[in-house]
Amino acid sequence: MNSTLEIISNIERISLKNQKLSTEQTLKIITAYRAISDDPELIDKIIHLIKMYSKQEQYSKLLSPRQNQIFNLIGLDFSSKEIADMLVISEATVSTHRKNMIKKLQLSGSGALLKMAYSYSNKKELD
Repeated sequence: MNSTLEIISNIERISLKNQKLSTEQTLKIITAYRAISDDPELIDKIIHLIKMYSKQEQYSKLLSPRQNQIFNLIGLDFSSKEIADMLVISEATVSTHRKNMIKKLQLSGSGALLKMAYSYSNKKELD
């Protein structure tokens, strides 16, 4: 059995026992994958996303949990298609969420949303 399948098997075994990995353990596993991944930038984005969620911060009380999730992904420079694929929703749904966030945050357009999300994401990275 190759290493990846062995790791997946171990994770599945642990989940069947209803055991949970701590955020620190999860980050260690994903960081280890970075060294062997053919897409280390994706691993970096995943690590950053985990760190963001581990703080359990949300940008604004105005946004729904799903909108906060999409806002954070926008800040990590994921495209609407990537966000849709990741969250298993349509691009049209992502677009609707973007429009609603722009209204709720009283922004002038999608560029302002991107700038705000990116700025927030980078600020959190420095914390």
